Amino acid sequence: MLRHLAQAAWAVPALSLGACSSISKAPAASAAIGHAPWATGGTAAISAAVRASNPFAAAAAASPCTLSCEATIGPCHTQSPERTDISDGWDGLPMHLQLRLLDLQCQPIAGALVEIWHTNYTGGYSGEIVPMCNNNAADTQRQFFRGWQRSDAQGIVRFDSCYPGWYASRANHIHIRILQGAYDASDAASSWLTTQLLFPDALNSAVFAQAPHYKDKGQPDTTLDSDNVVGEEPDKSAYLWDVQNIAGVMLASKTLVLRNNLGDTLCQVKGRMPPGPPPGMQGGHGGPGGPGGPGRPPPGF
Repeated sequence: MLRHLAQAAWAVPALSLGACSSISKAPAASAAIGHAPWATGGTAAISAAVRASNPFAAAAAASPCTLSCEATIGPCHTQSPERTDISDGWDGLPMHLQLRLLDLQCQPIAGALVEIWHTNYTGGYSGEIVPMCNNNAADTQRQFFRGWQRSDAQGIVRFDSCYPGWYASRANHIHIRILQGAYDASDAASSWLTTQLLFPDALNSAVFAQAPHYKDKGQPDTTLDSDNVVGEEPDKSAYLWDVQNIAGVMLASKTLVLRNNLGDTLCQVKGRMPPGPPPGMQGGHGGPGGPGGPGRPPPGF
């Protein structure tokens, strides 16, 4: 198996195909919404046409493929169930995710176990984890926005979800882990790759300015350049989802390239770690984005 990140296809120019539009690499906020306002209704609003779309069809993998880099797993990881719809019925901006896995020879990797997890629109995680990860005490008994699937013959894995919320010190992101063999919930489980993919600043600004559920939260306090996981990367395109707006539903996709052997050295994402002791470890409970919560969470949260 393999690892790193093939695809700088993030710089694809904006398209207009009826109700479908792509988010370009340009930072202008005007490019972030496209021609259709973002939908609501959670995963129930994701149509069969969106799920059947193939964002990789027009972009054959360049050779040689470039390894994807490792990022921290963070303190908010816990057990995930096997499923495609990871929302647990939560509302929010409907988002269909597709990840394509390739090896160093740019060939698809079938049967790989891909686990993802992220916050709800309030910026809180589910599960019984570090208390500051949760925005609501009841969320410790839930599993929203966590799940795993195996890649198909084309190396593609699909999830139905909702756009994540933000919390202090982190730009909007989704955690990804690609495991060896059977599913293992342990943080120390052997993995081909553990990383994070983020969203462009212009898109975040537009969503939190206009989308239902999100606009009440206000604008994110952290940009990609100040993010403690990718902030020091001079070119962040390798760590950004490629995003399309299809009639208000977000289609987010990315190609990841895995190492051939688990013993091969992994590159590390260059983050912007704050000085001093891990921030956010003092103070009260309230979750990463909840009122009354601690200030800045630990790096890689």
